[in-house]
Amino acid sequence: MRSTRLSASFLHLLVIFVIIVISEEILMTRILSIDPSSNRISTSTTGVVLLDNTRLINYWVVPYGVDNFNDWWQTVGVTLDYDIAIVEKFIVRQGNSARDNSVVQTVEAVKKLVPNVVEQANMGYGTDVPDSVLRACGLWKFDKSHHQDVRAAARLALFYAMRNDMQDIVNEIGDRVYEDLK
Repeated sequence: MRSTRLSASFLHLLVIFVIIVISEEILMTRILSIDPSSNRISTSTTGVVLLDNTRLINYWVVPYGVDNFNDWWQTVGVTLDYDIAIVEKFIVRQGNSARDNSVVQTVEAVKKLVPNVVEQANMGYGTDVPDSVLRACGLWKFDKSHHQDVRAAARLALFYAMRNDMQDIVNEIGDRVYEDLK
């Protein structure tokens, strides 16, 4: 009789533990976000962040172009554990000879290398994810990159989460902003 009660108690605790573990898995989403570089300007960089919801796991400043991104992916990227990968959708603008449209080449390389990567346009991301949100989430200060590419990758990740109603991440953004206001 005692072993039956013990077994039932153990089973009950095991079920609770499994529910907690599953809940944690559902609530945490690892996002790999990529802000692509020029394939022409040698001072350009690709910014890459890996987030667990809004929390930074790691980031990288990858030297410009397709070849350097390929090297980074083969040595680092393939080892990363993430749920979703995002790359900025680059929109080619015609008629401006000063405009560097070679970013498209880097985006195409990312799409070939990174399984199931999603292109996300960044139109409106500065408004939807203002600097104050990045600061509150600890996603503001990074090593120097060409045009704050790592920060742009972090902003793109949060923007994607907001635009796709990833409620756990949206709630965490709210919590972190609220904590920052205290």
